[in-house]
Amino acid sequence: MKGHLEMCQEMGIGKLRVDAVDPPTAIPGGMDYEKCFATVAERWNQAATLCAASGVKLVWEFEPGFFFNKPSEVVRMVYKVDHPNFSIMFDSCHGHMCAVVGARQLGKKETLPGGVVQFIHMLTGKIGAVHFIDSDGTLHDNETSTHAPFGKGVLDFDAIAKAFLAAGYTDQWWPIDLCFWSNALEATAPAKKFMDKLVAKYGRD
Repeated sequence: MKGHLEMCQEMGIGKLRVDAVDPPTAIPGGMDYEKCFATVAERWNQAATLCAASGVKLVWEFEPGFFFNKPSEVVRMVYKVDHPNFSIMFDSCHGHMCAVVGARQLGKKETLPGGVVQFIHMLTGKIGAVHFIDSDGTLHDNETSTHAPFGKGVLDFDAIAKAFLAAGYTDQWWPIDLCFWSNALEATAPAKKFMDKLVAKYGRD
C-alpha cells in the first residue's frame, strides 16, 4: 500500500482502487464467512487511514469476478469499513451483472427488482468513483463483466446518470471503461460522443 501511495503522490493521482482479489467460488483462507468479511473490512479500514494521511481516497470496485459481489454485501461492506476515506467505485456494467443477473454469486442468488438504479440508491453517500459502460448481460471469459460499448447492451444511462446525482456523487470525473473490449481504440471515439451528450444533459463540467 505504501508503495502504491508513493506512486499516487508522484503522479498526482487522487484515488486508489482496491478489490477483493479472490474469486467468488469459495471462502478464502479456510475462514468462515463472517471472519473473512470482518478481516477484509478491517484491512480496508487500515488502508483508508494510510491513504487519508497521503491525501488519497480509497475506492473499492466490486464486480462479479471477485468475492463479496452481492448488492447487500457491497452495502454492508462499505458500512462495515466505516471510514470517511473509503467509498465505492461503481461500474455500471458490474452493477448490472451483480444486481440484475446475479452473476457468480456464492450461495443463494441475490438480485434487485429495481436493478442498477436501486443498487445506486442503496449506496447513497457512499459512491466515490464511477465507470460508465454498457452491459449485454454476459461475462468476459466467464470471470468479470463484459464491458460492452454504449448501444451494444441494455443499460438506461439517463436513469443511471440521474441516480448517481441523486445518490450524492459530485466528483468531476465520469469516465468510460472499455476493459477487455477487443476493439477498444475503435470504440473510444463513439463512446466519447455518447458521454459528451450525457454530460451536457446532466450538467457535468
